[in-house]
Amino acid sequence: MAGEADLRPLIALVDESSKMAGVEFSTLYLAQHIDRSRYRVVVICPEEGDLPARCRAAGVEVVIEPAPRFMSTSIEIGRVYVPNPLSWGVNLLRLIGLASRHAALYRRLDAALICTKGVFAHLYGTLAARIARRPAVIHMQDLLANPLYIRVFGTFARLARRVIADGTPIRDQLAPFVGADRVDLIYNGVDLEQFSTAVSGEGVRAEWGIDSDTVLIGNVARLTSWKGQDVLLKAFIRLAPDYPKTKLVLVGSPVFHGDAFEAELRRLAAESGFSDRMIFAGFRWDLPEVLAALDIFVYPSIRKDTSPLSLVSAMASGLPLLTSDVGGVAELLTHTEDGLIVPAADVNALGSALRQMLDNPDLRQRLGAAARRTAERSLSLSIFARQCESAFERAKL
Repeated sequence: MAGEADLRPLIALVDESSKMAGVEFSTLYLAQHIDRSRYRVVVICPEEGDLPARCRAAGVEVVIEPAPRFMSTSIEIGRVYVPNPLSWGVNLLRLIGLASRHAALYRRLDAALICTKGVFAHLYGTLAARIARRPAVIHMQDLLANPLYIRVFGTFARLARRVIADGTPIRDQLAPFVGADRVDLIYNGVDLEQFSTAVSGEGVRAEWGIDSDTVLIGNVARLTSWKGQDVLLKAFIRLAPDYPKTKLVLVGSPVFHGDAFEAELRRLAAESGFSDRMIFAGFRWDLPEVLAALDIFVYPSIRKDTSPLSLVSAMASGLPLLTSDVGGVAELLTHTEDGLIVPAADVNALGSALRQMLDNPDLRQRLGAAARRTAERSLSLSIFARQCESAFERAKL
């Protein structure tokens, strides 16, 4: 009847950023695929940007709740992240104020459950949920490295009813604080029709000037030091003289960081003598077509990654995969069955595995087909969404 109250519970997905990176794509995917016959969904963002725009385009309700700019809790010195003590006091005051505003928003929306996305959102979102007396679920997709940060975050995590971890390392990191029975291991998922072997990459290859005889090696990830693109670049430079019909493309941008690392990558390329065979493609929205354009996908993270969406997308696209053994990345694959796994930050090992793939097209075909089957079996968006809904239901008990 017209005017009848909508009794479906409202799930509020609280994201700390409006820029698109892996966490934000996960937010978008979950918002799109939550069972609308059972739930309503709203995405709460700190400002206008790509995430709210894409949510609205998908028919997902968006609320903008402005947030102060939080100071980085660590400073990168070389390749080492060290704590930034000044940030703690400043961020705490800002966090308390933001949590108060979010608590009022949750009451006003009559949200049945809060799901936080992003480290700072976990902090202010769970605090706000406790103030508003709403159950909260932390969807944790960041593996923390500093012991102090782990203890602080673990304390806040106790405010949540449940934690969703997108990799075993995160589950093991948080279980001592909240209890293993309150942590759900749920890998990221992707649309298996959007990412598939049926997608054509010919247009992208033509755009990049890649002919059909060239083997295109690629990586898709945020350009930041811990993603290990420099390791891939160095490995490619070493093998380039022996494989003249190969090219390398790096797809991504710094997003949340400065461009110093990207500048270093470009310097390495320029000094190698092979810069004409390397492409810096920047951020791309047409990821299915970009992946379809590749012949080999390499994910060389050197620390803390869990179940990155670009890797899952490459699996669904049926690409032969070469990954490092860092974090939860390696648990998505079985070495030599649906991918090759090498030690992290090891240029020689990465180069050797690349040579193995370049020398053996049959191996590439077999690994790619197996990766697709793995994605179909356990990494679809429908599986991801249903598992998240189950975690939400357990949190409401």
